[in-house]
Amino acid sequence: MNKYEKIIIESFEQYNEQSISELFDHTSIPKRTLNRYIDELILKGEIEAIGEGRGRYYQRITKAKINQIALFKSAELVGFLGHEEGHYTFEYDKGYKGKALDGLNKESLSTSATLFPIFENLIPESDRRDAYLAEGKNLAEILLELENSHGDFDFVSADKLYRYKSDYSDRPNWLEVKHMILEEQSFVNILDMQIDIEREILEAKGKHSSLSGYQNKIDVNVDFKRGVIEQSSNALYLLKPYSVESAIYNFRDKNQTYLPYLELNEHLFMSFAKNAYGFDVPWSAVVAGERDFHYVVKRYDRYNGYKYEQRDFAQIMNIKSDQKYFTTSERLFDAIGEVVKSKEERVKFLEFYIFSFVIEHADLHVKNISIINIGKGKYRLSPLYDLISNGVYRGDSDELGLPLGGKRRNISIDDFIALSARIGISKLQTKKSIKKIVDIFIEEFPLYIEKCREIELYDGLKIQKNRYSFSSFVEHLEKFYRRRVKSLMQRGFL
Repeated sequence: MNKYEKIIIESFEQYNEQSISELFDHTSIPKRTLNRYIDELILKGEIEAIGEGRGRYYQRITKAKINQIALFKSAELVGFLGHEEGHYTFEYDKGYKGKALDGLNKESLSTSATLFPIFENLIPESDRRDAYLAEGKNLAEILLELENSHGDFDFVSADKLYRYKSDYSDRPNWLEVKHMILEEQSFVNILDMQIDIEREILEAKGKHSSLSGYQNKIDVNVDFKRGVIEQSSNALYLLKPYSVESAIYNFRDKNQTYLPYLELNEHLFMSFAKNAYGFDVPWSAVVAGERDFHYVVKRYDRYNGYKYEQRDFAQIMNIKSDQKYFTTSERLFDAIGEVVKSKEERVKFLEFYIFSFVIEHADLHVKNISIINIGKGKYRLSPLYDLISNGVYRGDSDELGLPLGGKRRNISIDDFIALSARIGISKLQTKKSIKKIVDIFIEEFPLYIEKCREIELYDGLKIQKNRYSFSSFVEHLEKFYRRRVKSLMQRGFL
């Protein structure tokens, strides 16, 4: 390789794609000489020409090792993920100037026997993950199929790197479009729409959504004009169909988890958090199925074809998805203190945690709480998601998914005071936040119970207690409310 070819190759290490004019600007090599040596590099397989005439440009052909995946973040090439059986590597691209990814050192090649948590947490869990693994793929290869995973990552096979085209130069700041993304909605928001999705897809946990998590999920779009919900690879909405097994009581199955109206539960508490508390919460709704409701929620990390950075705390804390419950509230808040610098935003995290405690959100693990990049490296609490109350079904439910003060039940005000001190929030502010959250629950939640009473579908939302007797979802909500008020009062929260 002569000196001109070396200069041209070095230019492509800094600029991914260039026209002849741009190469001239970057190298000062005369255009006639450039054309000659570009042709030579094309013959050698170093450079590829794309387009014709004035629109022609050139791109370096990546000398990718076997089994390499190029990682883009907000359309910027970050680095390369290498994979083979039982061995993963990650190396940053020389031209990447951004911050290091969680758990991946910029100064050296990262190696691991398992997929790095920042990527592993993007992959669906349980039966949905098994559907991919059954095809003989390793976890890294699954990433290539995830067109709609959360956040702003794109994964491209390194030998097809030249095909990737995306421009984020005109992406608006997330705060500028927040209200258009989240929208407004009341409770109960029941959509009179047709779900144009095959029954086997609705009932089976398969490869129907790129989003991680345990529940069956389907990437969809909602056509409000036609009144149709249908699958989409460019989905702006997520459908959680009800589980047939959990929606029907089977007294013969002693191991059954019977959770009827789980999707209505999530819609209720998402709406409660949105409208009674003013938390950032995306638009949601329910659609009546044959036996129960399906749940629809809008994506909040997408707008007008752009993706926004969202990182859950499993990624931030370098915790694998199957370990999402195996940490503590204290360690979570230490991590919050490291990545969220605004005191106002830290108070929001604390108030969300108090709210989760009040409603007995026992499924709150490190994958169910995250941050979103609002621009210029500033992070805030992401809009809320996966909000349910386990206490509506069980009177002995845990109050939080992660232990606080070494326990998941019988949590005290002092536990919250000690927790908030870890992120620099005073005792006075903590008590003020507790009073605010509890007062709203006492005053506003009965209104949501009454709204559920107005739902006439499914014969009054009946829930089977045993083979002979029935209760209703409203009765469960009332018992939950009375029990929580009594418990909060006994521990001095009121």
